[in-house]
Amino acid sequence: MTEVATDPDVLEGVVADQDVPANGDLAAEGWRSEDLAYTERPVIPVELLVSHPGNVREDKQADQAFCRSVASAGIITPLEITVEPGGGYRVVDGNVRLDAALKVGLSAVPYFFSADTADDEGLQYLHMLISSRFRTSLTVHEEAQALFSAAQAGMTRAEIRKATGLSAGEVKAGVRAGGLNYMAKEIAAGMDYEWTLEELALLKPFEDDPEAMEVIRRSRYGPLKYTVQRLLDEREAKARRAKMVAELEHSGITVTTERPEGAVPLSRLLNGSQQMDADAHADCPGRGASLGSWMSASPNHYCLDPVKHGHVFAETGTTSPPEPAVVAPVAQEAKPNADRKIVVEGNKAWVAAGTVRQQWLHEFLMLRALPRNVASTIARFVTEQLVTMPEPLCRALGGARHSRLFESFGAPAPETVAKSTQPGLWMLALAPIATAYEREITGDGERRNTWREDKYSPCTREDAGAWLRFVAEIGAKHGYEPSPIEKAVANGVPYRGDNPAEDLIEEADTDQTSTELVATGQDEEHDDQPIDAVEQAPQGTQESEPGPVAEPDASAGPASASGTADAAADPQEVHLAAHMEEEIADLAEEFDAADIYADAA
Repeated sequence: MTEVATDPDVLEGVVADQDVPANGDLAAEGWRSEDLAYTERPVIPVELLVSHPGNVREDKQADQAFCRSVASAGIITPLEITVEPGGGYRVVDGNVRLDAALKVGLSAVPYFFSADTADDEGLQYLHMLISSRFRTSLTVHEEAQALFSAAQAGMTRAEIRKATGLSAGEVKAGVRAGGLNYMAKEIAAGMDYEWTLEELALLKPFEDDPEAMEVIRRSRYGPLKYTVQRLLDEREAKARRAKMVAELEHSGITVTTERPEGAVPLSRLLNGSQQMDADAHADCPGRGASLGSWMSASPNHYCLDPVKHGHVFAETGTTSPPEPAVVAPVAQEAKPNADRKIVVEGNKAWVAAGTVRQQWLHEFLMLRALPRNVASTIARFVTEQLVTMPEPLCRALGGARHSRLFESFGAPAPETVAKSTQPGLWMLALAPIATAYEREITGDGERRNTWREDKYSPCTREDAGAWLRFVAEIGAKHGYEPSPIEKAVANGVPYRGDNPAEDLIEEADTDQTSTELVATGQDEEHDDQPIDAVEQAPQGTQESEPGPVAEPDASAGPASASGTADAAADPQEVHLAAHMEEEIADLAEEFDAADIYADAA
C-alpha cells in the first residue's frame, strides 16, 4: 500500500523528475515506452478520512447496488480530499463512495489531494457542484452498449453483475438491448421516452420489423410493455393460423376464410345418432373448413353439398334439408365501421392488458416481504373483499387454489403461512383474491366481455373496476402502469381505443362486408361450435378451465340472449330449429362475437 504523505504539499508524480511530453510527441522526443515508469494510484486508509460536515447531497447513503459493485470492483473514481482542521483528511467530493467503502469493509480507497481547497471552505462547496454539474452520465442506450460490449469481450453475466452491482435481470436486459440493430437503436433514441434497460430489451423481437417498430414509435398512450404484448399476440396469432392452415391443407381439406354459399356446417349434420365431426366427415368429397382471421380462431368444418353426398340433417332426421327459414328484415341498423373497429380493438387490448397485468402480479406477489409503502392499502383491500364478498369472489375464490394462475402467484401453502410474519400474511391472503378476479375478468367465453358496456359478463364492470383501481394504486409505487383499456374500466368510462377516438375513426376501413353480413344474417362463422370454446387463453398467462359460472338473472340485460345463442351452438345440443328464429333476431348484436379478433385493417 502506498503511504499517505503527512505533508499535503508532498504530491506523488507519475514519472519522477521528468517532464513527460504529450502522447503524440513521444516518438518525436525520442521517448520509448520502456522509459516511462508509472506508479500505482495512491490510496489512503479509510480510517484517516472524515465525511464533509457540510456535504450538500441530501442522500448521503450508498445504495445496495452501489455497495455490491464496490465490494466486487472497488472504488474506481478517486476521492477528492483536503486537510481536516481537527486532524486527518476531509472528503470534498466522494462522500457516497466513502460510505460504500465503509459499508463493505474496504481498508483503503484511491484519492487525490486538493491543495487549493485546504484553506478555502467556499471552494470546497464549489468543487462539489462542479464535479457533479459537468459530469455527463451515460445514457441508457450507452449503458446497454457497455454491457453488450463487456459480454462480447468474454465476461459472463455473473461477472458483469458482480462488477456493476446490477441485478441479474438488468444485466440480461442490458446485454440484449445492446445488441439491437442500428434501425432499432435509432428509433429508440429518437423517441421522447425515458427508457430503462428492461424496456429497451423489449424491442429485440421487432428490430427487423419496420411496421412493428413504427407501432411502438407512435404508441404514446399505453405502457410500452402493453404495446409490445399486443404486437406479440398479433404475431403469435398469425403464426398459429398459418400453421393451422398448413395442417388442414396437408390433410386435403380446402380452407376458406368464410363458409361458401350453400355449404352446411357439420354441427347441423348427423353421423348415425351423433353429431357429425371432422373425423367422420374425412372421406367426404365435399369436405372443407372456414378459418377466420381473428386471434385463436378455430376451423369450422362444413360440407359443400350434404344432399348430394347423402348426409342426414339434424333438423329433419333425414337426408332432406329443412325448409329455409323466412328471414325478416333486421330492424336494427348495422353498426358503423368505427364502432366495430373499437370492439375489435378492445378485445385485443383486453387480452394483452391481462397478460401484462398478470406478469406484473406474479413478480409482485413473489416478493418475500410485504412492501411497507403499500402494506396498509393491501390490508384494507383484502379485509374489505372478505367482508363484502363481491360476486367474483363468490364464484371463483373456492376453486382458486386449483388454478394455474394461483401457482403463478406463489401458491402459498399452509406451511408458508406458518412461517410468515404478520405483515407477510396480507400478501399471502392477496394471492387467492388476485386469482379469483383475474380468472373472472380474463377467462374464456363471456368473461372476455368484462371491458364492454353493452355485453353481459359474469364479473360486472363495476367489480372489475374496483380490482383494477387497487392494482393501479399499488402498482404506481412498484412499476406498474395500467393500459388505456384498464383505465377506462377503472374509471367507469367507455373504451374508445388506445389512441384518441378520432384516430380510430380516421383509420376505419371502408369495407362493407361485415355490415352486409349483419343485415342479411349470414355472419355465422362459429355456428358449429360454441363461441365460448373458440378462444384459448395465451400460453402461460390466461386460464383455460372455465370455472363455475353463475346463472345470469333477469337484471343482467343481454345475458339471456347471449346465453341462448351459446347453448344453441353447443355441440352436445342439436335442437337448432327451436332456436333458429331467436338467433336470427339476435345476429345484429352477436355478429362481432365471431369477428372479435378480425384484422383491424
